[in-house]
Amino acid sequence: MGVNDLWQILEPVKQHIPLRNLGGKTIAVDLSLWVCEAQTVKKMMGSVMKPHLRNLFFRISYLTQMDVKLVFVMEGEPPKLKADVISKRNQSRYGSSGKSWSQKTGRSHFKSVLRECLHMLECLGI
Repeated sequence: MGVNDLWQILEPVKQHIPLRNLGGKTIAVDLSLWVCEAQTVKKMMGSVMKPHLRNLFFRISYLTQMDVKLVFVMEGEPPKLKADVISKRNQSRYGSSGKSWSQKTGRSHFKSVLRECLHMLECLGI
């Protein structure tokens, strides 16, 4: 996921902008990043059934009230160029057993979570 050293590449052109200054602008959102963040919020574990949908809804609500137009970026299939990196990463995380990578990582579950988010975005007209 992502580009190696992206923040170092962008360092010369980065700008810190307060959220209040985004009104009237269009921003791109990496949906996978928002979903992963929601899954790591410990305070919601066990009390919120679908934290990814909750966070998505409240973030969208807040930003659209500020007149921010959101464009969501969804991940596609990983490029073949990344196959070796993905394989090595999964080998180090999960070892070598008979299970496929998607069975071990819950990749199909993650894709279903993204589909739920996409459905919510469609229902909200985004």
